[in-house]
Amino acid sequence: MIATELANHLLDIPPCRKGMKLMMILGGLIGFTVSLGIGLSQEGYWPGILGRACVAALITGWLLRWWSHQWLKSLQEANRQRWLEARLKAEQKAAAEGTVATERPNAATHKP
Repeated sequence: MIATELANHLLDIPPCRKGMKLMMILGGLIGFTVSLGIGLSQEGYWPGILGRACVAALITGWLLRWWSHQWLKSLQEANRQRWLEARLKAEQKAAAEGTVATERPNAATHKP
């Protein structure tokens, strides 16, 4: 009963958080695999290899999550700048024609 409620709570997260969670899992998987491969190629001691692979998974998971957050912020900012430029052009065009721009410039292409 409690496990079901916990699972439902963990799975009921906003879409933006799901992307971050997936990026962190992907980073952890990449870090673990690379570290495990390097450790096995050096024929090290198994507990040491697994310990370093776990630490590498944690660090690369955090790094990929941070990087994806920064990347999404820059994409959103670029989209906002593009929208503002299109709005400014529409207002200037409307002012030159002597009419009032009531329609959003990207209304036909932009989907929330």
